[in-house]
Amino acid sequence: MKNGLVFLISSLFVLELAAQPAGQSGENNQLIYLNQARLEKVKNLIKQRDPFFTEAYEQLIAAADEQLGNPANPVTRKTQVPPSGDKHDYLSIAPYRWPNPDSDNGFPWILKDGQINPMARGNDTDKVRLAEMFNSLNQLSMAYFFSDDIRYADKARSILQVWFINEASKVNPHIKYGQGIPGELEGRRAGIIEWTQVSSVVNTIQILAANDLLSNADLQVLNTWLSDYYSWLKTSRYGIENDNGLQNHSTCYDYQLVGLARYLGLDSEAKQRLNAAKIKRIATQIRPDGAQPRELGRTKSVHYCAMNLKMMSLVAEMGVPLGVDLWDYSKEDGRSMRKAFEFLRPFAQGDETWPHQQLGGAESVMNEEMKPLFSIASTIFGEALIEQRIQAHRSLGYIERLQYPPLLKMK
Repeated sequence: MKNGLVFLISSLFVLELAAQPAGQSGENNQLIYLNQARLEKVKNLIKQRDPFFTEAYEQLIAAADEQLGNPANPVTRKTQVPPSGDKHDYLSIAPYRWPNPDSDNGFPWILKDGQINPMARGNDTDKVRLAEMFNSLNQLSMAYFFSDDIRYADKARSILQVWFINEASKVNPHIKYGQGIPGELEGRRAGIIEWTQVSSVVNTIQILAANDLLSNADLQVLNTWLSDYYSWLKTSRYGIENDNGLQNHSTCYDYQLVGLARYLGLDSEAKQRLNAAKIKRIATQIRPDGAQPRELGRTKSVHYCAMNLKMMSLVAEMGVPLGVDLWDYSKEDGRSMRKAFEFLRPFAQGDETWPHQQLGGAESVMNEEMKPLFSIASTIFGEALIEQRIQAHRSLGYIERLQYPPLLKMK
């Protein structure tokens, strides 16, 4: 009965959101997953032809221009049919599972941690097309925000139509068949992590709605989809398993739930989850010395340490408007996000050699993921978390430069 009541309240709130488009409520029309004040500052710096941001902006526009000619690629185009028989259901295969070379039929599949099976990235399933959709919306919504060129907004709106509105092509609001293992499991809780960047959908809706570029009818359908998805995340077996998990999957789960709760106007639920993260995520995943043991034990330890702490930082930023301070939280024995950054800093700075396993070598991943993490977190928390001589901001991708402008550039 309780779940039914929550769903009823969420459904009623969808109607209110349709009347007051997402992105138009709240102080200064702030976005949920991004900091609008930072974006506005960067937009102004682009107008002033600041070279650091202008270069990133030009790369963004070039990428968005390519997106204009790319047709939407919905889940209904996959060649494999999900166990449900419904091609509208999202379907993916566990990336690190491989056919067993020691059996005639390949079963049971075996684990090769960190080694991606090409079968998990084919057109017969949905992982690649989902990532491409998120990437497209991110590029197009940001290109529209910074350029005010309606072409990018129109293209982003058409992608939303295909993926979430049109009955013939839209995806169903659940991940029952994510990261399945052929011959063993139809789906797993791990599939939820593949939808972490649903944030790009929310960002796009907010930006378009704030500029009156979504009809109330379309906005209501989108909000209903997000409400249904939020309810599934909270109440499904896989969602509950992630909520009770002990590593990066649970951090990414919080990132989705907190943002969606705020978007749906369920701030009390978002605040409750943020406060719970102090013990369930920070104190559980980080040791007193700052190490993340469950990420250090992986074959891609640099990647998973950086990814988990980045998502933790993004979740912490969403707590600020609700008065929840995860950044300054510390358990009695010292477990904290600060300690985690302190643990990783000497490796990111090259002062010490990474002693754990990282397939392909640690140095390149330090440059591609760890240094950007320190730059992004320094911006989020307003503190220099890495020595300026490292110039970690030079490792940021072009969209990261625009969304998380380096702290030293904003002073």
